[in-house]
Amino acid sequence: MNLFGINMVDKRQFYYVALVVLALACVVVAHLRKTGIGRNIIAVRENEDMAATTTVSPTRMKLIAFATAGGIAGLGGAVYMTSVSSVQVELAFSAEKSITLLATSVIGGLGTVGGPILGALWTEALPRAFNDNDTINLLTSSIGLLILVMYFPGGFMQLGYQLRDAIVGWAARRYPAPERERVSAAARSLPHREAIDIAVGTPLLVASDVRVTFGGVNAVGGVSVTVGQNEIVGLIGANGAGKSTFMNAVSGLVKTSGGSIEAFGAEIAHLPTHKRHGRTLGRGYQAARLYPDLTVRETILVALEAQERTPYFPALLNIPPYRGIERKHNVEAAEIIDFLGLGRYADQHASNLSTGTRRIVEFGCLLAMSPKLILLDEPTGGVAQKETEAFGPLIRRISKELGASVMIIEHDMPLVMSVSDRMYCLETGLVIAEGTPAEVRNNPRVIASYLGTDERAIQRSGSGQ
Repeated sequence: MNLFGINMVDKRQFYYVALVVLALACVVVAHLRKTGIGRNIIAVRENEDMAATTTVSPTRMKLIAFATAGGIAGLGGAVYMTSVSSVQVELAFSAEKSITLLATSVIGGLGTVGGPILGALWTEALPRAFNDNDTINLLTSSIGLLILVMYFPGGFMQLGYQLRDAIVGWAARRYPAPERERVSAAARSLPHREAIDIAVGTPLLVASDVRVTFGGVNAVGGVSVTVGQNEIVGLIGANGAGKSTFMNAVSGLVKTSGGSIEAFGAEIAHLPTHKRHGRTLGRGYQAARLYPDLTVRETILVALEAQERTPYFPALLNIPPYRGIERKHNVEAAEIIDFLGLGRYADQHASNLSTGTRRIVEFGCLLAMSPKLILLDEPTGGVAQKETEAFGPLIRRISKELGASVMIIEHDMPLVMSVSDRMYCLETGLVIAEGTPAEVRNNPRVIASYLGTDERAIQRSGSGQ
């Protein structure tokens, strides 16, 4: 069989053709990983909820990943079929072959381009190089694979990364980088973004009688909350009061069993999460887990997809308009990193950051999306008190920079009282008080909700003075 003058029956010529196809596939996949499409796929894999609240469609990304992987597999099958005259299914596609293929990817390193190649060299090339020696066969299968998976779950690429990190760490200690002058965040400014027209006086959020049930349990039993323009609204209550569940209902992360949710004058209760947040709605999470396998810069680049989507085929082929979009996104990501003082962490993975730094990166994602309504769920959770004190001014500054309203859940009472214009207090899924911070703080029902009705507890807390 000849293909473009190449004799595919000749094993040597077929080998070179297969090698070229493999190299091209590796180049395309490696490039795709660096594009907005690749970052979005990883974001959905690492943290689907956060990806959805940064306007990335999880369904679309999963379909793109499946179609891309299927296309590469189909290309491999087409190349293979040109070298054979007939296929014996029981031999070519046996269960043993499938298991070996999976093991090859795992021991090489899932999620990497070079990992499966290293795995193939270990499971296929090494035994052939030693003429199927029994000892080598044992190392490259069964016991050998088990030992590798037990001690190096990241595969051979894990060893490579550890070696790389050790060399880079040694070089950093040997040749430390010069100290850079630190500039306060207040001296920086964000890139100008086009304002979104919202009629004066239109509330940004109107949640009416929102109800959420889990197997007959009323987590939210009919909550009504309004957030106006250019205001910060606090949401407080004891643990289990339904605050996070209510915020998840607004974001679309949990299904409501009743009520209405209007954002910017339009009903959004029927919309999926990524479309709700596409209407300039931003979200911060209690855990701030972000995307462990993405760097700070890449995490912010994922959020910048809300401003302009990366087209799939131009990104795959590295042709316009992809290049212009990627260049623009990188410039804006650098400006946000500079604004928040994250320069030293820009190329570190989120999994290596402290909780406080991850919180700042999460704020960077909100800045990238440029929302008009920001939902923050305990932004100081797990953060040291010294770092917590900086969050109040930062929240107000971000609100001012974006011209956005904020709804914040927070257990740090001094913080939420200092930043909020109005407040709601929830208890067992119901609103028991609303008003200014002073009114809510002195409301007897709020005091009883936090301290109980025991007079001795109230006196010990100082609230009875």
